[in-house]
Amino acid sequence: MSHKTILRSRSLLFVFFVYLSFILVGCTPSLVGENAAVFSMRRLHARINSDMATVNEASVVALEKLEIKVVDKKKDVFGAKIVGKTSDEKTITIKIKPAENNSSKLIICVGTFGNEMRSRAIYEQIRKELGQVTGG
Repeated sequence: MSHKTILRSRSLLFVFFVYLSFILVGCTPSLVGENAAVFSMRRLHARINSDMATVNEASVVALEKLEIKVVDKKKDVFGAKIVGKTSDEKTITIKIKPAENNSSKLIICVGTFGNEMRSRAIYEQIRKELGQVTGG
């Protein structure tokens, strides 16, 4: 094997292990802009241009409007967590953290393996409750 081939193999191996470490750690996307959402690592990550308390209240109302039973709610100045159950026994977990400029970071997880369609439906309902989308 040539020296270049060995270096290329080692470089690829390094990149693979870095990628694998992000997967195992569950690194969250950090480039989510205001009122945008990205589905990554079985979760929907979003940033909402509203304070944490308002997003928390809107999240509870959104789940109720989607007929998802809220089974647990916790909130303090550092964050909030809402847990719901769907009719097919999927657990919905919404985590909210305060962010800069009076905005909030939102993470929505549906079930064990995630469900992008349901996560986005919940996210859109939260935005409706906050008055951040138009239409019905």
